[in-house]
Amino acid sequence: MKTKIAQTRWKQVLRAIDEIAGKDQLAFITTQRVSRQSGISDGVLFRHFSTKEVMLATWVETRGDQLRLLLDAMPAGRSGLIYLLQQLFQQKVLLNFLCCQPMDTPYLRQLLDSYRLQFNRVIQTRIELMSSTPIGVTSDVLIDHLMQSIYRAWNPDNPERDWQKEHLMNQLPWEKNEIKDNTFPSQDIMQRLALNDSGFVFDPVNGKSFTANETGIYALRFLQHSSDSEALLVAIARDFEVSQSDAARDITEFSSQLRKFLQ
Repeated sequence: MKTKIAQTRWKQVLRAIDEIAGKDQLAFITTQRVSRQSGISDGVLFRHFSTKEVMLATWVETRGDQLRLLLDAMPAGRSGLIYLLQQLFQQKVLLNFLCCQPMDTPYLRQLLDSYRLQFNRVIQTRIELMSSTPIGVTSDVLIDHLMQSIYRAWNPDNPERDWQKEHLMNQLPWEKNEIKDNTFPSQDIMQRLALNDSGFVFDPVNGKSFTANETGIYALRFLQHSSDSEALLVAIARDFEVSQSDAARDITEFSSQLRKFLQ
């Protein structure tokens, strides 16, 4: 049984490794780095962990067991996967455990990979049991899509990660984006609008006109040829070099104004 002080030191060390993993720097970890991060001297550190490898193995086994408990508590079906994703983003230590680059010691890498492989297998089995998945897409493809999406939402170097995290906490990556297909009026209504490069928009049916900015004209021209508002989101983010969250907000606001104009 660990003493209270020993338990405190143990938790400090694990939290320090969590923080290093969260910066994706676990592959370069040293005892000196853990000592600085935890505020525990090297001498005290080695009283609790005989070697760096023992310290890291303790971290892997502790977080791996916590991940297993989370999987055991996951409800069935789509709601279970959403629950799991929400818990992962709320418990960042487990997300770090799943996504960071592994250590350079072979047996520690294998130990970490074994927990990750178990996670993937459980999730893939849950996907196979779901009543609704994309037709013609295998569970191998879906689990790969999901894991890549989780990594992108975690990656500290990804400027889009906040938006992607928000998306994953509400929808699975193969589901439709947050912009609904009925955001804009029907395509036949869009096609009747007269547009020019200066931003002038005229509806010959109701006789109204207004001026749109460059993004608005781009969206209107796009939707005169396609009713796929999700594709529009991707196109605006790409061509105007903005985040998808900013593009989604602008599209939603613009569509609301457009519907009022067309009433």
